Amino acid sequence: MKTLPIRSCWIILRSIGTTIYYSSKTILYAYCCKNPREKLNTIIGDWARSLLKIIQVDYKVISAEPLLFKEDTPYIFMSNHLSLYDIPILLASLPGTVRMVAKKQLFRVPIWGTAMQNSGFVSIDRENPAQALKDLDSAAQKMKTGIRLWIAPEGTRSRDGHLQTFKKGAFNLAIQTGAIVIPITLIGSDHILPAKTFRFQLKQPVFVHLGTPIDAREYTLRDRMALLKRVQEAIAAPLAAAQNFEK
Repeated sequence: MKTLPIRSCWIILRSIGTTIYYSSKTILYAYCCKNPREKLNTIIGDWARSLLKIIQVDYKVISAEPLLFKEDTPYIFMSNHLSLYDIPILLASLPGTVRMVAKKQLFRVPIWGTAMQNSGFVSIDRENPAQALKDLDSAAQKMKTGIRLWIAPEGTRSRDGHLQTFKKGAFNLAIQTGAIVIPITLIGSDHILPAKTFRFQLKQPVFVHLGTPIDAREYTLRDRMALLKRVQEAIAAPLAAAQNFEK
């Protein structure tokens, strides 16, 4: 069901208010608590689920196999990127301490940007390759503390639902850190708020396909393109099946 303009405005205002509320809690706990990670995980999860509740997103996680996470093992979630709502959907769906790698512009958003920085999200400067390398080094250091990263290898949202060209940085990071890569395919999130419109699709079904884990330790930097191709194929398969079904 598409929203009328008045309801769309109400959704936007509620979403902004919700984000300010949870961002403020994040900043407070980050400064006041000595070991705030578990509390911040709870706040981030509550924020994500609250945003999805406002638009009544019906999301379902489908796993190719049971995911058994090992201690002292770095993990990177890699997914396609369809919507602004991919962020709350994945933060609500994925287990453990999950933080995203996001473009630096998001960290300039008042209150929310500060909350992202204080809770361990990773800023990356896509316009400056030298700085981007330093940013990925920072991401590697955070992974050593037990943070599981979410990266969208496309870099930006797809406007037509199809996969865009993958960037190499995420795969360099995976190989250098010896990470387990978990490919994720998002289906349906692009319909929640289509590009160039402010009309929301309420009760939109979204599927989060968790693929078979891929061990980046099997690759070297010289054959990173083979890892890229393998992850890309793993993400593309459920997406292609869904698009063919729609036809």
